[in-house]
Amino acid sequence: MRALEDLTRTLDRLLGAGDLAGWAVGVADPDGASVRVGGARSPGGAPMTPDTQVALSSCTKPIGGVLALRMVELGALALDEPVAPWLPELAEPRVLVGPEADLTATVPAERPITLRHLLTMTPGFGWMIEPGPLADALAREQVAPGPFCPPMSPDDFMRRLGSLPLADQPGTAWRYHTSSDVLGVLLARATGTSVPELLTEHVLQPLGMTQTGYTATRLAPPLAPEEGGPGPVELPAGTFVAPPPFASLATGLVSTLPDQLAFLRSLVGGPAVLSPASLVALRTGTLTDEQRRTAAGFIEPGCDWGLTVEVRPGGQVGWAGGLGTIGYADPATGRAAFLATAVTVDSPATITAFDSFWGLFD
Repeated sequence: MRALEDLTRTLDRLLGAGDLAGWAVGVADPDGASVRVGGARSPGGAPMTPDTQVALSSCTKPIGGVLALRMVELGALALDEPVAPWLPELAEPRVLVGPEADLTATVPAERPITLRHLLTMTPGFGWMIEPGPLADALAREQVAPGPFCPPMSPDDFMRRLGSLPLADQPGTAWRYHTSSDVLGVLLARATGTSVPELLTEHVLQPLGMTQTGYTATRLAPPLAPEEGGPGPVELPAGTFVAPPPFASLATGLVSTLPDQLAFLRSLVGGPAVLSPASLVALRTGTLTDEQRRTAAGFIEPGCDWGLTVEVRPGGQVGWAGGLGTIGYADPATGRAAFLATAVTVDSPATITAFDSFWGLFD
């Protein structure tokens, strides 16, 4: 495949320039899979291999969405019923009169928060681009979005988040990330089963994703751009070494190139855990004009958001992670592609690699 070879040359050039330590990329379609790797897991470290694990960061989110839809299929939850029976912290939320308002300037929520709101990232909470008391309080309580699992128990997280007002009325504005944190708490409480156990039983094991989880034995540790070449990202104690106190569905999983190709293929015609109807729902855009406004900077112009996946103008679905991963799949062709640079997205090298990634779907 010429596009794969072109991307490989780009990655090797970035590697030779010292901008990457290693990389892994692969393409899978109904005819089979092709994978390529280069460099090392870390500067001067062991060679990168197809079974090297990488930190998925936000590429965790689509996996969480598939798990949630599987729970809907099994009758544990319904998309449009309130989540309050399982998340009483969100039972009677107050809503700021404006995202930058004082925390006491609130009105009642006009509608209950539902699972659909969580999957479409419209429950009224999430990434705050607006400065103000709510943004400050989210940071102070350590419930603002971040690249790693929250440093507390799920119950503590919900207590802190639920003590604060919403930024927007549920269903009105798109706000990134925190919905997927809350999604994990909802699924665990509704089923009485932990998120890692749910993932293993309903997604990872059925798809043969044996190298995906919250801990790693062959990790390419996340790197960040520094003068003289990429250097290690400071990880919270125990990250990827021990099970986290809060197994988030927003971030936190590690995985391999073959596992990610299996997952992405499951969205577009490969062996799947979801019914065709659920896959159509996952891949269907949901954004209103107002939600597109608040999604600016996250969702590219002309793109849409389904149920925890971006929907590209050509119909490809997937997402990218801030620690240097990107994975999409095309329902029209059945093709899936995944790329890991293991260098954060504030690196020009990772942006160059991501830009070249799209040639795999031409």
